[in-house]
Amino acid sequence: MLVRARKDSEKTVMGLLALLPGLREIDHLNAEIAWYYRDDNRQLWTWRDDDHNQVQGVLGVEVINHKITLVRHISLTPDSRKAANYFAILTDYQVQYRDAYLMGTLDNQKLINKWRKNYQEQQSHN
Repeated sequence: MLVRARKDSEKTVMGLLALLPGLREIDHLNAEIAWYYRDDNRQLWTWRDDDHNQVQGVLGVEVINHKITLVRHISLTPDSRKAANYFAILTDYQVQYRDAYLMGTLDNQKLINKWRKNYQEQQSHN
């Protein structure tokens, strides 16, 4: 389940984002989180699967316009790093924002492409 991150979950979000290369330094991590909170078009989401009570992932997006959403960050706890969980996060977002076309950064575009192929195959079977 994907839920918009709140200020009271900031430490959890920080911990998950710190698992990503390039965000391990606290100053850079704090600047990145502040960047998300400066604009309503930037959103941080927390994710947990149906079997766990704890947050297992975080998704950071930037809504470019009403049709395009850029996935800037996607991170899971080490125990949760499976393609199915990455796909579940992206699918949960897509279900909430049906008209959004998800694009990735240079770091995560391959993941987005794999998810999109999987998602479209699932949609064609339904």
